[in-house]
Amino acid sequence: MGRYDFECGKCNLVYDEIVPYDETGKYKGVKCPQCGSKKKSKLFTSCNFSFSNPVGTDRWNSDANGHDYRFKHNLPNVLEQRKAAEMASHMGAQPYNKIDDLNNDKAWGKVK
Repeated sequence: MGRYDFECGKCNLVYDEIVPYDETGKYKGVKCPQCGSKKKSKLFTSCNFSFSNPVGTDRWNSDANGHDYRFKHNLPNVLEQRKAAEMASHMGAQPYNKIDDLNNDKAWGKVK
């Protein structure tokens, strides 16, 4: 069974119904909830669905062990590695050179 959107041919009401797919496209059992007319046109709509895992079965978002695997499982190790990398760095507080393309470019402002 699917959810399909219809527009009434008599009162122009847009409504949806949950009905089985009809290869003929007539959907004979569907009537307008406002005026009761069977004259209708099926509207083109997109389907909505999402993939999900039952709670506790997903490795990345599992709270079964009382923690989120991505962020807390390896957090002490990651913080230690970051601190060691900052200590070993010889770049200083400003690791990037200041680039001033607008004022130092020889071709700036020339029109060819």
